[in-house]
Amino acid sequence: TYPSEIRDFREGRSGMMRRTYMESKELHQGKEKKIQELEDYVRELGEDITEMIQDASPEEKQILAQKLSTLADKVQ
Repeated sequence: TYPSEIRDFREGRSGMMRRTYMESKELHQGKEKKIQELEDYVRELGEDITEMIQDASPEEKQILAQKLSTLADKVQ
């Protein structure tokens, strides 16, 4: 469930999931909890991006692909 904040639905849910993930890290809730929150956060990010690109132009998709590739390289 999500906090009862008034939000613009176009923002997606990943921001709220990020907050939950960061709180689990700050509160030292254990490795399993942090991993679960991270998985939830990444799932929401993926859903937000998928929704965002449904009607994106080829140029927008190309830019996103480049940025995601750069980000993936940073994770390595």
